[in-house]
Amino acid sequence: MANRRFTLDQYAAALRQAGGSRAAAAAILGCSVSAIHCIVLSHPELKALCSPRTPAGPPRRYSPEQVAGALRQAGGNQSQAARLLGCWKQTVEAYVKRYPEVRAALDACRPRLKSPEQIVDALRQAGGHRGQAAQILGITRGNLYTYIKRYPAAQEVCAVLDQARRKGPPPLVGRTYARRYTPEMVIEALRLAAGSKAGAARKLGCTRATVDAYIKRYPQVREQWIENRETLVDAAESRLIEAIDRGEWRAIRFILLTLGKDRGYTMRPTPTPAQSAGDALRRRHDYYLEEARRICGDEEEQDG
Repeated sequence: MANRRFTLDQYAAALRQAGGSRAAAAAILGCSVSAIHCIVLSHPELKALCSPRTPAGPPRRYSPEQVAGALRQAGGNQSQAARLLGCWKQTVEAYVKRYPEVRAALDACRPRLKSPEQIVDALRQAGGHRGQAAQILGITRGNLYTYIKRYPAAQEVCAVLDQARRKGPPPLVGRTYARRYTPEMVIEALRLAAGSKAGAARKLGCTRATVDAYIKRYPQVREQWIENRETLVDAAESRLIEAIDRGEWRAIRFILLTLGKDRGYTMRPTPTPAQSAGDALRRRHDYYLEEARRICGDEEEQDG
């Protein structure tokens, strides 16, 4: 039993003053609600003073009128109404179960069946893509397939659009991507970026993998990329020649170490034929010596 800091008369007076509310009585007495609850459970005369407890419902963050207005604006779609209110769908469902006016607003929005014209328009707008058409209609992909099976006109439109999509360019092996850019756009971006895939991707607003996929798929894009890279190498060679003309030692050393290897300009000394033959003979001598030691060791073990 809770620690009785107050008399039963004080608890009763607080409950009468609070109109039967246990939380208000706790605020009047300056104690916790759990203390009031324990005292009420122990004394039936105090329980009679408490107001009956209402069934649990959603938190009154929104008024029923707000939820009903959101449902009307969403056309009866509870998920969309929840997004308009900034809450969970379960909150809207709780309001529908608790408040008759919210239930009446939901019933007034029905039926929410889509007409064949709406399904056909959405499919044509999405180019036959089922997922995009479902997003346009505000339904799930499963519901869209149900509508397509129900309406013959939608089935005919899907067949025509699917056939038109099959006549397009051959599918990319491996990773696929959306045709947001034409090959000419990618070629221009590569030219402006001097053949850099990352630079072209920044200019197009896509990823480097997308540019790489266009290079692999379209021969004209690949040719432009190779030409840009060769132009970049030619420009670097021009700068290197200018540095050699100015007498810069680093440029001279780089040319000698790369293009002058045949003339002996290298950091690694090249072994002579005599040195190579001597190394081979030394390795062969070490091998036979190790084999002789192993054989002698085996014979000693047998004798022992």
